[in-house]
Amino acid sequence: MRLINTLILTILWVLNSNAQEFGTHWISYPLPNDSSEVWFRKSYKFSSQPIQAFLSIASTGNYKLYINERNVTGSLLFEGQKEDILENHTFDVTRYLKSGNNVIAIWYAPMGEPSLGKQISAELYGWRQDSIPFYYPSNGSWLTYQPQGCSHGEDEQFDGRTDVLSWKSTDDFHSQGWIHPTGSYGLDQMLTSQENRVFKSENKLRQVLSPVYQHSDSAGYHIDFGRPFRGTIRLTLRNAHKGDKLFINGYQYTCNGELDEQAFLRFKFQSERIYTLTWSSRFKKSYIVNVEGLEIEE
Repeated sequence: MRLINTLILTILWVLNSNAQEFGTHWISYPLPNDSSEVWFRKSYKFSSQPIQAFLSIASTGNYKLYINERNVTGSLLFEGQKEDILENHTFDVTRYLKSGNNVIAIWYAPMGEPSLGKQISAELYGWRQDSIPFYYPSNGSWLTYQPQGCSHGEDEQFDGRTDVLSWKSTDDFHSQGWIHPTGSYGLDQMLTSQENRVFKSENKLRQVLSPVYQHSDSAGYHIDFGRPFRGTIRLTLRNAHKGDKLFINGYQYTCNGELDEQAFLRFKFQSERIYTLTWSSRFKKSYIVNVEGLEIEE
């Protein structure tokens, strides 16, 4: 009975601390702009897996969340704002944490407006095996990096030569080029904090579609899926040259030249029926070996 009471008091203490502190732990890439994507990461060490752990995130842009290299919910992205409402998502991350070193990694994409030094606010909290609570807000000890060729403004760009694996790794990470973020305190008055229940998912894959018609003309190579759908096209490429550029409805993908690379929109989902492709001079249509439409749940 005493243990149960202790756990209840612990939960109330953590949640109360979280509610009081929310909005005071914003971090940002120094001198941010309104289009460049940003990576954030932080390592936490536990002597054993926590009994329970939650991660609350607020963001002025869209983001992807990884813990120990795993996508936390299977969602393709999370939207930080909806109609000028700031969303504070809380995730149960207990099963993603382990004894030893743990890495929280966040891929941030701006929404085309200045972030004013407020890009991500993250709070990891819960209690350890000995029922002692813990609370770790984002601060200047985190690391941040701005990958070259990755932007999310009016149109999205992605450079396939970017290493998208080691930056969120617990073992293969190299800190060269990474810097500490700047901090900012308090929320913009134009935004409203929205405290959510423990969050499950959003923007999950609903189904994979196949095109019904493809043809070329002077405007480009057109891929018709037969009906509009919200999501993205995904192209599997083979034998493309490193540095070749592919343009898909305004999206620019730079090829890495590796076997069976994939080009798709990572943050800017569209509601389209037809995708029109153009490319740089060295690229050939025969390099496209598979075409899919990824329909995303609303």
